[in-house]
Amino acid sequence: MSQVLLVLLYLLAAAILIPLIGALGFWLKGADSIALPGLGIIIATPLLVAALAVAEVGAVFCAAYCVRHLPAVRMLFGGDD
Repeated sequence: MSQVLLVLLYLLAAAILIPLIGALGFWLKGADSIALPGLGIIIATPLLVAALAVAEVGAVFCAAYCVRHLPAVRMLFGGDD
């Protein structure tokens, strides 16, 4: 079960990284805000970058915590159960 969770966290981290790179690109080109016309929302670009960066770091930390519970890693580093 933890292996499935680990794979899902890796996929989530990769899925968050793509919009993070896009938002950074918009911000570096001088966009102060990004409009989502279908939703009627205007988001400040620095806020979006910060929120995506926090989500990315959180997903990576959760994946690193999940790795500790894999049996192969515990066997490799000699952990006792």
